[in-house]
Amino acid sequence: MRIFILAIVLFILIHFVRMDFAEGTIPLASFTKQPIPCNETEEMPSITVTTIPGDTIESLFAMYPDPELNFMERLSAFYKLNPHVQNQTIIGGQQLYIPLSRHTTEQCKP
Repeated sequence: MRIFILAIVLFILIHFVRMDFAEGTIPLASFTKQPIPCNETEEMPSITVTTIPGDTIESLFAMYPDPELNFMERLSAFYKLNPHVQNQTIIGGQQLYIPLSRHTTEQCKP
């Protein structure tokens, strides 16, 4: 009977060690340094434009094209930069910010 209990305990111990090596904590352990996260705090690059009467968002985007951003991305960025224009039309003489694409270059140092 002792041999049977010892065999079961030994089998369970070997099973848990094998599972730990295969799926457990040892393969997930990191033996290398963790990468330093890059915190981008830069604001979206933009240019300031003074509007004239009759300007629309489409005409401003056409005057200052950006081939890397599609219209919807650029429109959402435009409203983030100019939240006061969301509920009104563009009036001549206003200063508006036109978003440009961001050329991201990671400048994180280890």
